[in-house]
Amino acid sequence: MKINFLQKKPFCIFEIENFLTDDQYKTLYDNFPNISADKLIKSKDLKYSFTSNSDTYQKNKNNECIILLEKIFDESFFLKLLKQVKKEILISRKNKPMNLISLIFRKIKVNNTLKKKNFLEKIFYSCFKYTFEFSYMDKNSCIPPHTDSMAKMISMMMYFPTKEIENQKIGTTFYNSEYKNFQNKGLGLFLKENKFFFKKHFEETITFPYKKKNLYCFIKSDLSWHSVKHLDIPASVTRKSININLNM
Repeated sequence: MKINFLQKKPFCIFEIENFLTDDQYKTLYDNFPNISADKLIKSKDLKYSFTSNSDTYQKNKNNECIILLEKIFDESFFLKLLKQVKKEILISRKNKPMNLISLIFRKIKVNNTLKKKNFLEKIFYSCFKYTFEFSYMDKNSCIPPHTDSMAKMISMMMYFPTKEIENQKIGTTFYNSEYKNFQNKGLGLFLKENKFFFKKHFEETITFPYKKKNLYCFIKSDLSWHSVKHLDIPASVTRKSININLNM
């Protein structure tokens, strides 16, 4: 697993090129769940999604895309990843003593379910949980700038472009800002009334290309501002992604 760091300050952004093989990508692409909109969660900014915590996910467990996804992203993968970016995670949470204890002094376990810990596990183990989210975004939809939930450690994205939108700059966009927001309070930064504040306090830096086979990642911090800007794409296509989240 070769990590390419795109930036380390003010927060860490990295990628793993050609993370998927051609065969893996084809399986995920061809079997990307085709779920009716009424079964998906709709945000006010027109993003549709479902997560691995949902009934929709459980009902589609035999889907080849989900089967392969769970095979690729297992505990072994996350432990290897954590080993490579542990320093960057510690820096991102340097002001969170209990988080540092979890990362430094305890043995780490990673799973995709919330399991009740026994007495010894509570003392000697840190149990992290990973989740999957299938995302569907159409023309004019967006995700306003935010820093992610406090529990999240690492966010990962895989994109599944059609020919019409492949390699366009419609992946996640990142910003530099002095405005700290570890609590991830909603600020409505894409609203017209906040246009001046947004322009003054946020500088756009990196936008991931909407490219197949790569794994794009960043580490949550109090400054990990990111968004998906309003999509100017054909009405006939959908921006599809699988988002993998590792939570404390």
